[in-house]
Amino acid sequence: MHTRRTALALLSATALAVSGLTLAASGAQAADGCRVDYAITSQWTGGFQADVKVTNLGSPVSSWNVAWSFPAGQTLTQAWNGNATTNGSNVSVTNVGWNGALATGASAAFGFVGSWSGSNPKPTAFTVNGVACTGTVPTSTPTTSPTPTPTPTPTTTTPPPQPTGSLYVDPTTQAYRAWQSASGTDKTLIEKIALTPQSYWVGNWTDAAHAQAEVRDYTGRATAAGKVPTLVVYAIPGRDCGSYSGGGVAESEYARWIDTIAAGISGNPIVVLEPDALAQLGDCSGQGDRVGFLRYAAKALTLKGAKVYIDAGHASWLSVDTAVNRLNQIGFQYAVGFALNTSNYQTTSASQAYGEQISQRLGGKGYVIDTSRNGNGSNGEWCNPRGRALGDKPRLVNDSTGLDALLWVKLPGESDGTCNGGPAAGQWWQEIALELARNAKW
Repeated sequence: MHTRRTALALLSATALAVSGLTLAASGAQAADGCRVDYAITSQWTGGFQADVKVTNLGSPVSSWNVAWSFPAGQTLTQAWNGNATTNGSNVSVTNVGWNGALATGASAAFGFVGSWSGSNPKPTAFTVNGVACTGTVPTSTPTTSPTPTPTPTPTTTTPPPQPTGSLYVDPTTQAYRAWQSASGTDKTLIEKIALTPQSYWVGNWTDAAHAQAEVRDYTGRATAAGKVPTLVVYAIPGRDCGSYSGGGVAESEYARWIDTIAAGISGNPIVVLEPDALAQLGDCSGQGDRVGFLRYAAKALTLKGAKVYIDAGHASWLSVDTAVNRLNQIGFQYAVGFALNTSNYQTTSASQAYGEQISQRLGGKGYVIDTSRNGNGSNGEWCNPRGRALGDKPRLVNDSTGLDALLWVKLPGESDGTCNGGPAAGQWWQEIALELARNAKW
């Protein structure tokens, strides 16, 4: 009953080309001595992610500029916690506001995504503010005995500010492209969808490496923007019991598929795990050890930084007793909670009342609600029903209830399938997108 994202975002190439390469930051002191630690944290065909740590071994500096040249034609495409400029294989990364001041012994770190072809050796020579980083402080023989001066007490770098808690708006969605090409009243209506944070569905079961690249690109962009990304993992064997969104990976491949996409996670995304999988438990053949699959996925994704919510259907599907029983079969050693109303139309109030009952039975576990299309509630249909409306805007919640967030898990405007006049599952349907936006109460 659910659709997956069909638009595949390619790795962004946002580095700005500059003529020449300035090795010393404007107004920055020279770094008497420094060390740069460069580590490739993950690598895939044509791309990689790396972390760079710069340590100031000399006098305190108020800003820094790390520069190097890639030895095999690699290029930097996206950076975070630093401002990158490139000129071919030459790279220069300067500090952002909060991590510029480095006392003696202090360090700062940044990360980036890059591309490569053929081989991907690490750079061997780095400069900081124009001084070669050798891991030592250069010394010279003084002509007179210097006056001893006290050694500054090493301090740590000022920690980065905490995320604001706002959810990420993805500019690669079909809604965003529709908004860009629209005009007049249609543009105003589609803007309600395009500029609202939504989830990224990962269900490319034919190519795990491509799915990993999607995850790395999306979560990397969100993390670089200081926002919270939301992923939907949707490839369980026997998916949707063969209905409009049927498919999924083979039983023998699911664990490997999960491991592959988990390796692409950047930051701490919210993950809605396998819509319908728990609600349809035992409803059709080909599911394999579905409970075991969900346990494994929750663990693997959590260990890579995700906040996992196990999908548990909606208020008109499973009874509270059944939902609690099935969620307990998966357990919460790794998952932080459960997800409700994914791609459905139950009102927020009904979903929250249902969620609170489940939460209390589970010792206070948190939950998230999909409000993407529930503004007018349900008319009993699930596949492209007419007369529906966009629901509450997504936001993180921190109150006395078990509700952790209102999310747009389903992407409004994308078809549920070839029903009620709609196109194939996942395709953009402008007519129903305009209807949802027009009926919204905001």
